[in-house]
Amino acid sequence: MKRDKVAAGALVLLWTLQSVAGSLSFKEVWSQIESTSPAQEAAHLQVQSLEEARARADRHWLPKVYVDARTYQTNDPGQSFFGLLEQRKVTQSDFDPNALNHPGTSTYTRGALGLDLPLFEGNMKVSQSALYDHSLKAQKMTSSQIQLEQYSQVGIAYGSIIVLQAQIEKLNNVSDEIQKLLKRYQIGQKSNPVGYSGLLGLKSLANRISGLLEQYKAQEQAYYKTLKEMGVQNQGWTPEAVPSQKFVEDYLSLQKNEGIESSYQVQAQLDNVKAAKEMAKMERARYMPRIGAFAESYTFNGSRDTANGYSAGLYLQWNLFDPADFGRYKEARIKAMAGEKQVQALIQQQNAEKAIADETEGALRSNLKLLQESDQLLNEQMKVSTTLFRNGSITALQLVEILNRRADLISQQNDLELSLIKTASSKITKYEFQIPFQTGNGGSK
Repeated sequence: MKRDKVAAGALVLLWTLQSVAGSLSFKEVWSQIESTSPAQEAAHLQVQSLEEARARADRHWLPKVYVDARTYQTNDPGQSFFGLLEQRKVTQSDFDPNALNHPGTSTYTRGALGLDLPLFEGNMKVSQSALYDHSLKAQKMTSSQIQLEQYSQVGIAYGSIIVLQAQIEKLNNVSDEIQKLLKRYQIGQKSNPVGYSGLLGLKSLANRISGLLEQYKAQEQAYYKTLKEMGVQNQGWTPEAVPSQKFVEDYLSLQKNEGIESSYQVQAQLDNVKAAKEMAKMERARYMPRIGAFAESYTFNGSRDTANGYSAGLYLQWNLFDPADFGRYKEARIKAMAGEKQVQALIQQQNAEKAIADETEGALRSNLKLLQESDQLLNEQMKVSTTLFRNGSITALQLVEILNRRADLISQQNDLELSLIKTASSKITKYEFQIPFQTGNGGSK
C-alpha cells in the first residue's frame, strides 16, 4: 500500500515537472491555443447558428400547420347566436327579439386544426434561403480568417522567442569574453592614458551589452506572457531551437498548391455582397402578390351539442400601396452596390500590401544572408583579435572596436529576423493560407 502511494506520488510529480518545464514545438503551442480559443469558438458557434438558420429557410416550401383551441364564457348577443349556429342547434325560439338581444351567459369550447400552404410569395422565401446560404459561406470564411490571424499572432510570438533566445546566447558569449578581459586587465590606471582609455571602453561596452540583454529578455518575457494569455498552460517551457528562416519556411510560407488569389476576408466580403443582393430581391418581393391555400377543420362544443365543420380554399394578398415599403428595394440595391465597391477597395489594399510584403521579405532574406556570412567572419575575427590582445599585438581600444562591431551585428541580425517573422506572419493573412496542422475546433471552411 505504501509503495502504491509512493508510485502514485512519483507519477504526479513527473507529470507536474513535464507540465512546468521542457521544450514545446510550435505545433504543441498552437494546439493548446487553438483548442481553448474563445475567438475561434465564438466564430464556430456563429457558423452553427447560421447552419440552423439556413436549414430553417430551406424548409420554406413546407406548409404551416397549427392548432387553435379556446374555451370562453360570454353573454354577448353576436357571439351567443353564432355559438348556437356552430353547434348546428338553432331553433325557432332563438329568433325571439328578447332572446337575441339579452342572451344568458353560456360557455363554449372550440378546437381547430388548420393548414396554410404558400404557393407564391414573390420569391421572397427563395431569396431568403439564398441569403442565408451566402451568409453561412461568409461566416465560414470569417471563421477561417479569425483562425489564421490568431495563428499569425502565435507565429510572431513563438518565432520571436526563438530569435531573441539565440541573440541572448550570442550576447552572453560576448559579455563573458568582456568580463574575462576586465578581470585580467592590468594597465587600467589613470596614470596610463592609453590603458585607462581601453578600460573605459571595455566597461562602456559591457554596459551596452548588459542593456541589450535586458531589452531582449524583456521582449522575450512579453512574448511568453502573450502566449500564456492566449492559452499556453505550460510554465518554464522553451521553444525548439531552429533557425528563424527555417521556422518561416516550415510554418509561415505559402505552398505552391495553395489558392492565393484572394484571402478568406475577401471571400467573406464577396459572399456578404451576394447576401446583400438577395436581400434586395426580398425587398422587391414586397411589391408582389402572395398566393396560398388554406384549410381548417374545427369542433365546437356548447350547452346544446357538439358539432364539426371545415373550410378550405385559396387566398390572394397584395399590398397595392404601403408607405412603409416605399424605397426599400432601392435602398437595399444601393447597399449591395456599396458592398461591391468596398470589396474592390479591399482587394486593391491587400494587393498593395502583398506587393510590399513580397519586396520586404525578399530584402530581409538577402540582408540576413549577408549578415550571417558577416557574423561568421566577425566571430572568427573576435577570437583572433582576443588572442592578439592577450599577446599584446593590439590595444584594448582596437579590441573594443571589434567587439562593438560584433554587438552591432547581433543587434542588426536580431532586428532583421524579428522583421522577417512579422512580415511573413502578416503576409499569410492576405492569402488563403492553409495551416500546416489542424488539431482543434476552429477554422471551418
